[in-house]
Amino acid sequence: MRVKISNMNIWLLTHSEERKKKTGTGKLVQEVLMAQCRMIEWARKNPHPELLALNPNTTAIVYLVDQDSPTLESDTFSSIQNIIILDGTWQQARKMYNQSPYLKNFPHYEIQGEKSIYTKRKNQKEAGLCTAEVVIHLLNKAKSPQAAALKERFLEFNQ
Repeated sequence: MRVKISNMNIWLLTHSEERKKKTGTGKLVQEVLMAQCRMIEWARKNPHPELLALNPNTTAIVYLVDQDSPTLESDTFSSIQNIIILDGTWQQARKMYNQSPYLKNFPHYEIQGEKSIYTKRKNQKEAGLCTAEVVIHLLNKAKSPQAAALKERFLEFNQ
């Protein structure tokens, strides 16, 4: 059963190298959320027109810009229709963000107080979550029944 979370869509802006890795969790998100999740390959010179067309008033990006980035609270979800997540290593995500000025037009949020359990790769940031963990967190905040399905699929993959 697919249930939309508050009419919210997940946009995975994915680094080209991430798509090649068997350890990437973005594909798990897309597998569970199906049409609610769009995976778009990041291009430095040619940003995807659908991302450029997203309304900054109804779109958020989950990416730590600085320590003053607000956290995404449950009550915020009522106005958000799209969430962009940078899908790649932390170095790739930083590069994608820095080389994509249009991403700075969207409100930024960070996830605090969560510790990653992802074991397929060594995490370079102590509090860094993998893509699937970010989406699981967001689904839980939105009280979506899909959170359990994605978490189950992630735990199976992570063994």
